[in-house]
Amino acid sequence: MRGALARGIMDVIAGIAGAFRIVPRLDPDAIMKAAGISPDDDPRAVEPLTAMCDSIKGDLVLAPRGRWLLATRLVEIIRQRGLLLERDAAGDLPAVPDSSPPIVVTGFPRSGTTLSHRILALATDARSPRWCELMQPSLDPGSRIETARRRRLDRHRTIIRLMQALAPDLRHIHELVADGPEECTHLHELALDSESFALLGPVEHYRDWIDSRDDERRRERYEWQDRCMRAIHADRPPSLRGERWVLKAPQHLCQLDDLLARFPGALVVRMHRDPITCMASTGSLVACASRIPTRGLPPGLGEDLLEIFIEWQARGDEAMDRHGDRILEMHYEDLVADPVAFVERVHEAAGIPAEGEHLDRVRGHLQRRPRHHFGRHRYSIEDYGLDEGEARERLAAHIDRVRSIPRLGGHPVG
Repeated sequence: MRGALARGIMDVIAGIAGAFRIVPRLDPDAIMKAAGISPDDDPRAVEPLTAMCDSIKGDLVLAPRGRWLLATRLVEIIRQRGLLLERDAAGDLPAVPDSSPPIVVTGFPRSGTTLSHRILALATDARSPRWCELMQPSLDPGSRIETARRRRLDRHRTIIRLMQALAPDLRHIHELVADGPEECTHLHELALDSESFALLGPVEHYRDWIDSRDDERRRERYEWQDRCMRAIHADRPPSLRGERWVLKAPQHLCQLDDLLARFPGALVVRMHRDPITCMASTGSLVACASRIPTRGLPPGLGEDLLEIFIEWQARGDEAMDRHGDRILEMHYEDLVADPVAFVERVHEAAGIPAEGEHLDRVRGHLQRRPRHHFGRHRYSIEDYGLDEGEARERLAAHIDRVRSIPRLGGHPVG
């Protein structure tokens, strides 16, 4: 009820803003003009931005608040791209020194990637991008750097409060912390190349564009991630710069070749969880997140999730054939049963000793954030139009393969 009231109030405000043309139209020219960037300044943005705007307008049933929120976000993405390109050309984004290659967590959404990333990021020498940095990798120019950092953090704390007001259940599914570690997905959004836009709903036209990318366009995702990470590192105080990256995004699973080409020597931690549970929980996340900008999801989400799950796992398996020595496959059950042993196993594979202080931090984090800390998250795949028995039948080969992956302690997979 609280969420519906907040969404209704914001629709009224958005309608007024639209009537006075305070909000730019959802088309590439208007977005780039509002960002103060011309197509000549950032020509590579035009094609994906066009695909995104067309898909948002054609595939989604947007509420007035959605037009406002999405236009505002796209303007910020284009503005950030302009700042990053300018800083990079000026030599303001030097290479980041690393004591060892990154540890990168991936896996289908809701497979344990968030918890594993957050506890691995607690190492004393680790650095992970914070949510406010991911949403705004480059600080605003023209202010003292301490002031710009504080303004960015305050702005994104306000954004989180707004999201929680519009979709109160979101916190039960995925907790956002403005200055806490988050996933690289948002850096891919700066590339205008991210499967995460599917959280808005069935953005079919945009997904068609992603599927049609050539090799050069596909590699840009990780070129932009690298550029953003250099900006994040450059804008941090020395005490927070760390020595090595700990990264995470489910959609890394789709482009492991490109990720490992950009970050040679990285260890990829590929998480596995019961596929029906993953898809049901992801369906709940999509349904909840989509309430923020849209009037609701059309039917067929379950079948869509099943097709995506099959495609993503196939891509992950193909990457295993080429890069098996750089990919560590882990079970969700082991993560939740013994998080400390999980961290020790990952560090062993990475060739990085697991320090006692890191393990103590893991124990402290789990005491402060036990499972279901914000309430139990309930979901069922049948809620999204998918029959569990039929889905398990289609996924039988994948399920058998995952069961063959050794467990920590040698326990069988259920």
